[in-house]
Amino acid sequence: MKHFCKRFVTMCCILAVAVSACGCTINDHIVYFSGGAGLFNVFKIGDLKCSVKEARMYLTNYKNLYGHVGSVSLWDESFDTASMESSIKDAVLSHLTTVYSFDLYARDNKVELTKKEEQAIEDAAIEYYDSLSEDELKYLRVSEDDIEDMYTNYVLAEKVYFSLMETVDEEVSEDEMRVMDAYVLFVTDKETAQLVADKITWGNDFETLVNTYSEKDKTVVSFGRNTYTPEIESVVFQLNNGQISDMLSDENGYYFFQCVNKYNATLSQENKSNVISERKEQLVQEILQSQNELYYSHLNQKLWDKTSVNVDENIATDSFFEVLNSHISY
Repeated sequence: MKHFCKRFVTMCCILAVAVSACGCTINDHIVYFSGGAGLFNVFKIGDLKCSVKEARMYLTNYKNLYGHVGSVSLWDESFDTASMESSIKDAVLSHLTTVYSFDLYARDNKVELTKKEEQAIEDAAIEYYDSLSEDELKYLRVSEDDIEDMYTNYVLAEKVYFSLMETVDEEVSEDEMRVMDAYVLFVTDKETAQLVADKITWGNDFETLVNTYSEKDKTVVSFGRNTYTPEIESVVFQLNNGQISDMLSDENGYYFFQCVNKYNATLSQENKSNVISERKEQLVQEILQSQNELYYSHLNQKLWDKTSVNVDENIATDSFFEVLNSHISY
């Protein structure tokens, strides 16, 4: 499970919470501000409820993990702490809703923890509880059993995540991972684009035209698939070294490309991991969307608004995930 928290948090950023006048969105699902979650629960997905204790635990650890740059605290009054708190709350809500969605998926698909995993969770809960100071226990209001329940939710979700990742096809074709280098000339005005097209026809040097007319800062650009529209890429990726495309356009403006290197071997190999990551993210989105269609959700907006990030220096615990990582791995 080493480095899992970082990967899982990154993945959860897909699920940023968007607040509107009537509700918010969790996993692309409208969640109305009703009392359906219960008095002491932040949200409910299906019949699973996330307690304010669990949300407070995540908020506290997020704040202490990501609230410093070196020795500088981002909670100092010289920084925009309101925006910082809002960002952390959004990240925590996204993370927790993902955990609970995956837990429902686990139940539906009969994914269960082993006895060994359950024992590791119990041991981790004891260790983390013992690490908390008196002030932290008073603020978090948690027992060993509470922490064990939180860890169980988390480990079950990660078990689903890793099992899903094992199904991702990591075979990537040369064309999928290909990165090419090209001179790119971009203009927003159609008349200028036509002038450039004429100059290309007359045999003007393309690099000179790029330096003269292009509205982009870079002249030679390295790019792979899904950088431009499919219509543009269907032309550009057919170019051989030295070839110049006709005028191409999208909603932003007009493009001309001259292929410099149709296959940048180094960057193409590096791009392979990006292609695999995109497949994994797509699979996660598909799973979450399917859960969204199966289960209705409620957000206790009033309680969530009242739940703030504690900036008391005595509340310094940041090892919630680290302790668990030390007890269980995949």
